[in-house]
Amino acid sequence: MTRRVLIEQIRRIFYGGVANDDASLSEAEVNIYINEALAYMAKVNYTDAIKLDGIETVNDVFYMTFKGLTVARDSDTGYYYATLPQVPVGLARGYGISTVTFPTSTGLAKSPIPISVRELDYMDQLKQPPSKIYYWPEGKKLWFKSYANLTGKNAIVRMVSTESAALDDELNVPQEYITDIITLVLNQLKIRKATPEDRANDGVDQA
Repeated sequence: MTRRVLIEQIRRIFYGGVANDDASLSEAEVNIYINEALAYMAKVNYTDAIKLDGIETVNDVFYMTFKGLTVARDSDTGYYYATLPQVPVGLARGYGISTVTFPTSTGLAKSPIPISVRELDYMDQLKQPPSKIYYWPEGKKLWFKSYANLTGKNAIVRMVSTESAALDDELNVPQEYITDIITLVLNQLKIRKATPEDRANDGVDQA
């Protein structure tokens, strides 16, 4: 199912039929709620796996691989960074971001090692083999500690992906979660519907 198909399904339920051309609920707004619902369902999938099987895991369907994430050097810290397509979902280390690699043609370490921000000061005091690369996320930035020059290199990141503006792309979520996503979005839309709409262009919110 594509995002556009799901959005149309949600809008029809919300309006009790086909929405009019002047309907205020746009595809873009519904998509924002879908992004939030996908992130929530990824966390549900993770916690359910722990409860049912006693292991930490996330269904592979939630993941996407992003290539060509250009790395630059921060002149203040000396660390390197790349911009992620979204802020990682708040799962345990190794699950929000599954793997980070570089193309084999670069000759860089095949598997950079994940660390946390809290470990960074400790890592700075250790001697490291020149081939080792460490990484950690901060918001939408993925940071690297590396003796090798990473400037201009392209990182490959496999991570849980819940945000997209490409409405004709297939949803990367298990089919059995679609009903839950619809329910979550409609619950948010009920709050929206109950909020008075301020039609006065006076810069003052309606109480």
